[in-house]
Amino acid sequence: MPTSTTGSSGPNLTSANYVGRLFVKYGLAFLVFLMVGRVLLNAFVTYWKATHPAPPPPPTVGFGVLPNIKFPSQTESDKPQSYSLEMAYGIKEINDRAKVFLVTKSPANLLADERIKEIASIYGFIFTPENIADKTYRFTKNSPLDTSFEINSVDFTFSLRSNFLSRPDLLTSGNLLPEEFEAVDTVKKFIASADLLGDDMASASGKVTFLKSIGGELKTAFSLSEADFLQIDINRNPIDQLYKVYTNEGEKGIVSAKMTAAFSANNSIVDMDCFYRRVDYLNFETYPLRTAKSAWNLVQSGDAYVLNGKGLKEAVVREVELGYYDSYEEQKYLQPVYIFRGDKNFMAIVPAINANYLSRNATK
Repeated sequence: MPTSTTGSSGPNLTSANYVGRLFVKYGLAFLVFLMVGRVLLNAFVTYWKATHPAPPPPPTVGFGVLPNIKFPSQTESDKPQSYSLEMAYGIKEINDRAKVFLVTKSPANLLADERIKEIASIYGFIFTPENIADKTYRFTKNSPLDTSFEINSVDFTFSLRSNFLSRPDLLTSGNLLPEEFEAVDTVKKFIASADLLGDDMASASGKVTFLKSIGGELKTAFSLSEADFLQIDINRNPIDQLYKVYTNEGEKGIVSAKMTAAFSANNSIVDMDCFYRRVDYLNFETYPLRTAKSAWNLVQSGDAYVLNGKGLKEAVVREVELGYYDSYEEQKYLQPVYIFRGDKNFMAIVPAINANYLSRNATK
């Protein structure tokens, strides 16, 4: 008798195909779900990180408590009687921290006296110098102008002065003055010839002002063709390409020179200050800043260092920025400052470091 298959419980071909189609269908759906889910998850993570950034590490404050910036002394007559703020959106905060850089300290050098004589000879001063102050020497010469050269034997900062304003024959060469780029390059070569030019100055652009001699005083000229002399001011490149560097006299350079067309090469520099000291840009620490609004309060209370404020009844401030202060005097650190600018070239400078990290709290 033949065997019947009617009651068999094993799978047949039809059911196997059905199960296979279900597996493929739901497997593909699950795969698409995983792919879309991964894209959505990554988008969410990116959005979350963008809207909830991780807090930056705290400032390093590795130099410890910093010395307060020592500004030149001022009297009440050097400052405006009052201050007002004319900014469309008020004072906005710039940053909550900034870098502080170590200024390279010149080591004691037994050969310093020989070094200053070498520098002086490069600039044409060959006679024995006079010791006029601690570590400061004065050299003189009388050709092509009566000129003095005072140099510090520790950090080799110097000042050069001449009687160029009493020489009317120098005023006949105005049209021969160099173009601005060439004038800046001449000053840089003057410093570099004595190996005193740092990299942060070598690539700086510099600022050129046209000067005209009127009654023995220098006044600003409107064009190169009207000028008798050029003033060249060079400051360090902006810190992190963002924050400009200012000196005791605002935008006047840490290197500032006056030039004539009557003489060539180094002799064309008839007046100069070079207060440049090297900064170790690899040796820095970060410090918390006082707020820009609290800095403005210091300006209003008369606790800022002010430029071009004498005789002003009211100083109108129209902008504020974060910068750095490069003193003519020796300083241990290059520190950030707030700069408040206003009408009539008004400028107020306030230390930007939080007062809790300053050794003296005369400026709060």
